[in-house]
Amino acid sequence: MLIHRELDGDLMELRILGGGREVGRSAVLLKESNRSVLLDYGVNFDEKDIPQLPIHVRPIDISALVISHAHLDHVGAAPYLYITGSPKSIATRPTLDVAKLLTVDFLRLNSYYIDYELREFDKMYNNSVFLNYGESVEIDGFNIKLFNAGHIIGSSMVYVETPQGERVLYTGDFNTIQTWTLSSAETPPVEPSTIIIESTYGGRNHPPRHLVEKKLLEVVEDTIDRGGIVLIPAFSVGRTQEVMTMLYTQAPYLDIYIDGMSRDITDLYLRHKKFLRDSDLFSKVVENVDFVKDVSMRKKILKKPCVIIASAGMLKGGPSLYYLKQIYSDPRNTVVLVSYQAVNSNGHKILEQGKLEEQSIDQISARIIWLDLSSHAGRDEIVKFVSRYKGSLRNIVIIHGNLEEASDLSSSLRGKLGEDINIHIPSNGDAINIE
Repeated sequence: MLIHRELDGDLMELRILGGGREVGRSAVLLKESNRSVLLDYGVNFDEKDIPQLPIHVRPIDISALVISHAHLDHVGAAPYLYITGSPKSIATRPTLDVAKLLTVDFLRLNSYYIDYELREFDKMYNNSVFLNYGESVEIDGFNIKLFNAGHIIGSSMVYVETPQGERVLYTGDFNTIQTWTLSSAETPPVEPSTIIIESTYGGRNHPPRHLVEKKLLEVVEDTIDRGGIVLIPAFSVGRTQEVMTMLYTQAPYLDIYIDGMSRDITDLYLRHKKFLRDSDLFSKVVENVDFVKDVSMRKKILKKPCVIIASAGMLKGGPSLYYLKQIYSDPRNTVVLVSYQAVNSNGHKILEQGKLEEQSIDQISARIIWLDLSSHAGRDEIVKFVSRYKGSLRNIVIIHGNLEEASDLSSSLRGKLGEDINIHIPSNGDAINIE
């Protein structure tokens, strides 16, 4: 445990409420002089798919809540703070617009376990300060500024200058590779004394992006040439928009269909075009792919070779699971998984076992392929990013990764930066006094 003495008046305490030695449930509390800023407040899921909450914090003790991006593992618990409280929240506008759609779906599936309702999300939304990248706001002595994180639309790195002058950079989830829809993460022009960094892929690197994209196109074209259907289960936020833009731009002759929540998310991408790398290209893509509107259309497109991009990305439900049940027995077809597959997810099971008995899917004859199109930085990218701040850094706090990934990242950072910088891998509940 990294719990130290009671906080002195001139020290900042950094307390891990979630995301310590685990992926998801991100929640970090910065406390100084009895004032606090909360960085994210998310959920994750246990092996039975039951939502797990971060450690409780009293809303009255929070000067501000900063939300780095819309994924539920960073915002899914935030409405709890608005049942009895009303702290000021800070985010980009697309972050909370996308988060509302994800929250509606989250409550639909998990209302039995969750004590808040959509009205609490709306209360948070209505009590928000919306910032564009590079803009800042001061709340209760904390100066807070957002920068592009390159992860999903509206995703932000958060820079906080505390009342006593500590300088904290929280990366949230970030991606240093430019994609078809988003610019790469910024290197904020700041001098942080402390960096709080994700380690989802802290122990490994991703393959070169252009080679993965080339492989995807080869698989798609080969399947179509054989008269088959390509099913691409994809996260509705980010991965769907990325894949459809990539495929249409490189192969505009393909019949590409989009199904599930991705339709509504894509509408939000169009509403917030200024957050996209090339808004004209994205608008052209949307005009030339087809969005599935009803069951009859689903049945119709299954009668011809085509590409179907559908949520959910892990095949937990939604139209992607419906399509899998229709195409799995035909060897001409291909299922291409392009999203992270949690250990107990249906996507992970078909990769490991080639079948999904609980869904009445016996041995799958269609090809099953997994491709790494991650929107998280890999180990070398993280080390390179952190190294740019070597001159000002005193502390690195590694979160949002399992212990193995976090430890590997710590070793890589130590080898690059030397022994003068404190590197912490805290557990949930740990507190670090920053001196």
